[in-house]
Amino acid sequence: MKSYKYLTMACLLPILWSGSPELYAKDKEALNQKASPQLIEPCLEPVSIQNPSINRIEPIDDCDGGGGGSTGPYYPPGTPGSIKTPVYTNDSNYRVTWSSGNGYGYSVRNELYQQTNNGSWSKVYDGYGTSKYFSVSSGKAMKRYRVRSCNSKGCSSYRYSDKMMVNYQPRPNLYAEYSFLSNIDQKATAYKSSADSYKSALIRDDVSSSATFSTTSSGERFYLGDGYDLIRGSLKQTCLDVDQANFQITQNTPYEPVTFNVDYVENNDHLAELLDVSASAKVGFTGDDLSLGVSGEKSRFVESISDHDTIRFVVKIVNREENWRLTTSADPIDPDFTNNMLSPNDDDAKADFREFCGDAFIDGANVGSALYLVFSFDSKKYSYTEREQKKGQLGLKLGDVFNANGAASSNSELEILLENLQVSISASQVGGPEGLSASVTPANVVDKYNQFLQGTNSSNWAAVEFSTRQYVRPSAYSNYPHSAIFADFTGNQGPLAQMRRWANISVQHTERCSPWSDYDRSTPGQCGSSQIEISTAMDACRNTRQWADCEHPLAYTTGAISAAYPGVNLYNWLNSNVKKLEKTSVSDTYDHHVYKGSIAVDDYTCLAATSCFANPYRGTGPGIGKGFEVITYEYDNPKGSGRSYRISPQHCVNSTAYLDTRNWFMGDTTADWHYKVKLEGLCPELEDFVIVQ
Repeated sequence: MKSYKYLTMACLLPILWSGSPELYAKDKEALNQKASPQLIEPCLEPVSIQNPSINRIEPIDDCDGGGGGSTGPYYPPGTPGSIKTPVYTNDSNYRVTWSSGNGYGYSVRNELYQQTNNGSWSKVYDGYGTSKYFSVSSGKAMKRYRVRSCNSKGCSSYRYSDKMMVNYQPRPNLYAEYSFLSNIDQKATAYKSSADSYKSALIRDDVSSSATFSTTSSGERFYLGDGYDLIRGSLKQTCLDVDQANFQITQNTPYEPVTFNVDYVENNDHLAELLDVSASAKVGFTGDDLSLGVSGEKSRFVESISDHDTIRFVVKIVNREENWRLTTSADPIDPDFTNNMLSPNDDDAKADFREFCGDAFIDGANVGSALYLVFSFDSKKYSYTEREQKKGQLGLKLGDVFNANGAASSNSELEILLENLQVSISASQVGGPEGLSASVTPANVVDKYNQFLQGTNSSNWAAVEFSTRQYVRPSAYSNYPHSAIFADFTGNQGPLAQMRRWANISVQHTERCSPWSDYDRSTPGQCGSSQIEISTAMDACRNTRQWADCEHPLAYTTGAISAAYPGVNLYNWLNSNVKKLEKTSVSDTYDHHVYKGSIAVDDYTCLAATSCFANPYRGTGPGIGKGFEVITYEYDNPKGSGRSYRISPQHCVNSTAYLDTRNWFMGDTTADWHYKVKLEGLCPELEDFVIVQ
């Protein structure tokens, strides 16, 4: 099929190169005029895409810059630009994505290969797509992927992914094992059909017949009496005897109806406190948790954690409209559990009850609304004095604009300050007008704050705070200790305490590893491998049946940080390999003097070690954006060259000049260069991770 097209330079060049000089001159004149439509053959033939999902012929762009001709492409495709996998997953499904290599106008076929536990490579995909989903059965395995793009001329080189850990441990199908659980669900459904409920920031752990760990998105409805998993921080099924006469709910006036605060964030532990992250919800801050849809408590914390170069303030208002309390008898568990599941000193029964009902049940809640605003700005480019000044300016202005007496005052000065400091805002809400926090920006934050207060009413209240109570032993087992009937998560060496320790280490790990990219540096490979191991350690504490492997950081040994060093103590390995970037500086003063002669100056001002590097956010004058400043006390160079400065190598400032005097009869027989160089940088330093008690 023929089509009307413009003659372009790319199509005409082969003719021009092969023609005579006279023809070249004639055609050059014609090319200077505007091209007119002509009936010509396309520069390239159309190509059929062999893809079951695409049932059509797709034409290739004409004149593709030398990629091919009527017989096909000239070259194999370029190497794919990227390939991405999760660093860690405990789900049964995950996705690998990649980008195709440059086909020079022709479609390319992609080949994906998989490696398991450092074994041989096997092809797992061959087609025209750019992603593939994988399903796994169970167990722990190290995976790695590579992809290349191919056409009729051959294949590109491979693009390799980072290593990833798959640690999927399926849980038992409790509904298949205990037929009475369906009756429990029916009782709970009947109770919930008449009970009041409110939206919460919690998730609900699904214990369905699929026997896989899955969670709904945040915003689950909660009911008093719902079970609660203290380690996962999620809602479980209602396992109380909701039919008994003593199962009663009362409504009260909240003790403290409204609280308001503007606080400077001292560290990430303080941030968790300001954002109302409960002790139980602090566990499990991993990327995998985010993909599963963690509770609002975890989400607002994870999205706000940062390194020590970030200044943060939290503005928080909590409105408590109602308080609910649940009262029940001393033996509140549904008797079906006593008769059909719970049995003294039966570890499997303890695990099954916990997986279905959790560690405790919700016996109280405040409902209303809460808004959390985290104001952050990067202080890397400021000196300590400037940093403190900017921090004070922002804190004072936030205190002026936001107050506990009601609506925030409209203030253009705040908007200007936020813009000048390049402040970002992370906003989250519990209750209030739906979706409002997602639209908060520095330009509209005051308006959105006021809209939240004005738009909060009984139709959008949510549970802003919870209280829980441990399950009480059934009276039939009153002679047994609590730990003989229920899985024991308590104690200084219990799984909840261990999870808190690992969570704190995980946050410290993030603080150490995330700043590398902020300084345009490649994140060390040790960061990825150690995060995998931290996540694996935490999973052992999440799953009741893996609690035997839920260990204190001082005792935990790795599964396989690398093929060469499996079974090492992870805590010691972290301390020796995951370094913390610390700011540092060095100053050197130089005084060069020449009398009737010349000298080539080649000075080096260097940080303490070759692993250090200049801070790209600091510097003035010739060193702006390079990390250094130069103070010149004297410069007299009659016949020499100009001065130059450069970062070379990465931890040094190299200052050069050629000093040369005039001849003595000219009257200027000296050359001088007296100056000081101050270099600011960062050094990777070893520092022990802190273990919380």
